[in-house]
Amino acid sequence: MYKKLDIKWYTTIDSTNMQAQREMHSAEEGSVWVADFQTSGRGQRGNVWESAKSRNLMFTILFKPDFLLAQDQFLISQTVALAIVNYLKNRGLVAKIKWPNDIYCGDRKICGILIENAISGANLSASIVGIGINVNQTRFDSDAPNPTSLLLESNSLLPGDYADLEEFDRKEELQALLEEITRLYALLCEGEEEYIRGAYLNAMYRKEGYHKFMDLSGRAEGMSEGKCFEARIIGPDRYGCLLLERRDGTRSNYAFQEVRYII
Repeated sequence: MYKKLDIKWYTTIDSTNMQAQREMHSAEEGSVWVADFQTSGRGQRGNVWESAKSRNLMFTILFKPDFLLAQDQFLISQTVALAIVNYLKNRGLVAKIKWPNDIYCGDRKICGILIENAISGANLSASIVGIGINVNQTRFDSDAPNPTSLLLESNSLLPGDYADLEEFDRKEELQALLEEITRLYALLCEGEEEYIRGAYLNAMYRKEGYHKFMDLSGRAEGMSEGKCFEARIIGPDRYGCLLLERRDGTRSNYAFQEVRYII
């Protein structure tokens, strides 16, 4: 799609997403900002993204998908998440997408995505796609319950295990990952929306069978705790809400932060 991506690599920065926001209007589509360390890295729900310095990949890529209606912005999330799953598959790993866009190997999180969209009229004008993928980190000090990395998964190790392992070259991994992201984004530009939606659905974490979830939608009404229930995933709707079906056939749609997987 791009002859050459404009990649800026920083030793330390507040956040690659913040830098993308600062340069959004002047930067070309396909611009990439990478950091060895972020002082204000963010994850979903405002969480801090833990990453040891120079061990992982933390980067942001800028898209300007003005061909997409604002109501279809979840397609950006689906495209990027699917590309990361494909990249990990090329590395011999089975990965799944935990709705809306966390990437899991088994029951452990290897990658998080934070997307910030700008809208002009009825269409998107820009998508700032922040990606944090654990590459060579083997020990995690935060209270994150289930982290993993490319190095750990490739050697069947648990977080905290130590071994004399050959680490991945982060620049090579970045190039491979960007190639897959831009390949799928090109398909989206060409109108392959149904392909992307279908492939995303097939790659969803815990798509098969019934699993436990926590309904958090009642918290807006003053409930202190959510309700646990069992359901199977039907899939996301056009707007990115998750449709779940309980054992009695009842179906419910949940927006982001209204439901949580119980792992």
